Amino acid sequence: MSPTRNILWIDDNPSRESTARDLGARFVNVRGTELAPKLQVLLDRPSPRLVIIDHVLDKATDDHPVFLKGSTIAEAIKEKWPSCPVIGVTNADNLKGIDLRTKDAYDALFPFQNFSEHFDRIRGIAGGFASVQRTGRDIRKLIKLLKPPKQETNRLFEALTDDLKRKPQDASVASRMFRWVEHLVERPGFLLDSLWSATFLGLNDKGFDKVLSIFEKAQYRGVFARPADSRWWSSVLLDRLYTKCPPQPGELSWHAGRRLPGLKKDDFSVCYYCKEEFPESVAFLDEASKERRAMHLKCTVLHPLHNRELYFEDIRMMRGD
Repeated sequence: MSPTRNILWIDDNPSRESTARDLGARFVNVRGTELAPKLQVLLDRPSPRLVIIDHVLDKATDDHPVFLKGSTIAEAIKEKWPSCPVIGVTNADNLKGIDLRTKDAYDALFPFQNFSEHFDRIRGIAGGFASVQRTGRDIRKLIKLLKPPKQETNRLFEALTDDLKRKPQDASVASRMFRWVEHLVERPGFLLDSLWSATFLGLNDKGFDKVLSIFEKAQYRGVFARPADSRWWSSVLLDRLYTKCPPQPGELSWHAGRRLPGLKKDDFSVCYYCKEEFPESVAFLDEASKERRAMHLKCTVLHPLHNRELYFEDIRMMRGD
């Protein structure tokens, strides 16, 4: 990798330099230095491949306290290098304590605790931004970076955000594309996580692990894929399932999936709420919970904090007693 394309890490905590070195990043220690001139020197150089910046730079010195915020510097970096991904790093255990406007200054924000667990994801973000830049501004070509099944291409185009459709020539297209793909990954619909995939097939996590090899071609391997947090194309899951187990009259995917080879009764999913078989959805335990379980639609309600979206599954939570 060319030295001008390396990852740049800006921080006022020199103890993090070893972590930066493990990632292959060039560490810029700003502890006790004035940030504005230091930043100007960095911005006068060619764009790096990716920038990591401490969210709170209170050990630096500056006449303007606003410069002691990583989010402010992130905005300056984006102004100069709009196609360069900027990732914030924070000591905060709970990222919910950081307001949305501040978070939006970064392409992603990670806690420093166990930061090495995010290395593959960070490298994927850097590679994804580079791929978007190489592809140009043709929306159809950008969608191809997702490596979607052919039957999903038109629906994906329709699901694009309006700003991507209207302004594909804007230099910020890589950041906007990244955020859209993040939404595809986070919201079940085109892509399903392991719990949703297992439930879709009528299985629990243990059962899904047993049949993973059958659905290898369904795994998402497109731009910004998460190696440690896989997703599967729902349409390819269904195609592969019905090729292996042609549906019998009246069967849905959660029925047919139980006929896959090598499965036992304790590999099958049950509804967390009523303990009956064949849950067809996934739901949070309550409005504040991050914990989800397989449940029947009838045992859930729409989550009040999430709107319905075309082409995506409803976000639901367990019914109250």
